[in-house]
Amino acid sequence: MSAWERWWNAGKKLLHRDRGTPRQPRSGPGAGQGSAAGPGEKRGLSNWVEDRAQRVVEHAYESHAQDLEHRAMRVMTSVYEKSADDLEERAARALRRAIEAEAEHIKDAIEHGIEVKKREVRLSLLVLVVSSLVYLALYWITNRPAAP
Repeated sequence: MSAWERWWNAGKKLLHRDRGTPRQPRSGPGAGQGSAAGPGEKRGLSNWVEDRAQRVVEHAYESHAQDLEHRAMRVMTSVYEKSADDLEERAARALRRAIEAEAEHIKDAIEHGIEVKKREVRLSLLVLVVSSLVYLALYWITNRPAAP
C-alpha cells in the first residue's frame, strides 16, 4: 500500500468518524479473542495505542490538508495576480489604441477644417479682387474724359 493510499484511507476514516457513523466492529481472525472487554469497558493499553495512533494520523492528515490548502491558496493568488496583471496590460493597450484612434480622428478633423478655411480665404480674396476690378471698371466708365 502506497503512502498516498494510507493517507486516503486515514482521511476517509476521519471523515466517517466526524460524521458520527459508528465504527464497524472488527471481523476476521482474532476479533473479539483474548479480550473480555464488553461494550462499555476499556481495553487498556491496546485502546490507548489505538487512540494515540488515531490522533497522530488525524494530526498528520490535518496538517497535510492545511499545507495543501495553503499551497493551493498561494497558487490561486499567484494565478489571480498574473491574470490581473495580464488584464491590466490588455486594458492599457486597448486604451492606448483608443486614444491613438481618437487623436487620429481629431487630427483628420483639424486638417479638414484647415482645408475648408483655406478655400474660404481664397474665395474671399477672389471676391475682393473681382469686386475691386469691377469698382475700377465702373470708376473708369463714370469718370472718363469727355469725347472731342
